Amino acid sequence: MFKETPLLLSRIEELLQEGLDFAFYRSPKSDQVILLQLSPIKDEARNSFDDLWVTCPFSSEHTPYYYRVLSEESFMLNSRFGDDQFKTLDIPNSTLNDYRLKVVNAIDEIGKGLLNKVVLHTQIEVAYSKEIHRLIHKVLAAETEGFHYSFYSAELGLWMGITPEVLVHSENRDFETMALAGTRKLEDLDADPFREKERAEQAWVTKEIVELLNKSTDLMHVGEVETIKAGKLAHLRTIIKGEINPPLTTADIASVLHPTAAVCGYPKSLAYRYIEENELLSRSLYSGYLGRVQKESSSLYVNLRCMSYQKGMIKVYVGAGITADSDAELESEEIRIKTSTLASILMA
Repeated sequence: MFKETPLLLSRIEELLQEGLDFAFYRSPKSDQVILLQLSPIKDEARNSFDDLWVTCPFSSEHTPYYYRVLSEESFMLNSRFGDDQFKTLDIPNSTLNDYRLKVVNAIDEIGKGLLNKVVLHTQIEVAYSKEIHRLIHKVLAAETEGFHYSFYSAELGLWMGITPEVLVHSENRDFETMALAGTRKLEDLDADPFREKERAEQAWVTKEIVELLNKSTDLMHVGEVETIKAGKLAHLRTIIKGEINPPLTTADIASVLHPTAAVCGYPKSLAYRYIEENELLSRSLYSGYLGRVQKESSSLYVNLRCMSYQKGMIKVYVGAGITADSDAELESEEIRIKTSTLASILMA
């Protein structure tokens, strides 16, 4: 049975009431939650500080938002929050029908021969009348593997999520990133393994990352494709490691990579233009990136499996990669099962 951590819960409530900028986060495989109180700074001032929180929207029209870390607190969780049942959100038929139509149109565009893959997302709105500080606590304490966070700023609002995807992690000059693609229910993986469509997607993501990094870093190692677990879902992943060439920084590498083919498409420029012209929804911070940048060690994550909150309404963001081999029904089912990461928390 889930046991709340009282001090953590009270600090979340206090900060929400005070309206102060903050970030709570829990790194993968850790039971320690870190609280950072934040103060926004200008982009040109970021090199003056050794400890920053970074939040970057998907759109190239926006540069990253940088926040100076004013203070840090830590909390050890009393227990993890989990649910043995596989739950998903109810997605309105109008949302599903609109998404299927966009998938069909994207497949037609890909058939013209210039675009290999494009990622399309949708949004599910959920009325939420329960205490928001308890929801944040459950997100931070959830058993699902990944980077758990809740972030608030007066400018960008309140966000939270559990993302499985590292954009870039660095220790001194050594860095690591990943190519992540393909989604299956973990319990169905033996009977319904990854298809060639998902393996091709994952290969395009890897190819694009390697091409980008070869221009700006010493690329050292591209790992094998592996299957990883993220909650009740499975994904294909390749770890890519290298060395950052000064004067480049971790933040610079993030800017080079973002947005990757995993959240945009391939080739990137064509996929990005297609999204801007045809998705017709603001991604805001969804499929952007966020995390902490420090002098010796930094970790930035792609903002997936996330939701925003405003005035009693939750907005959940989910997407899927579309290729020539896509099927509109299967892609709409993929976005449904991707809601499982947050569904059990919202339904608790």
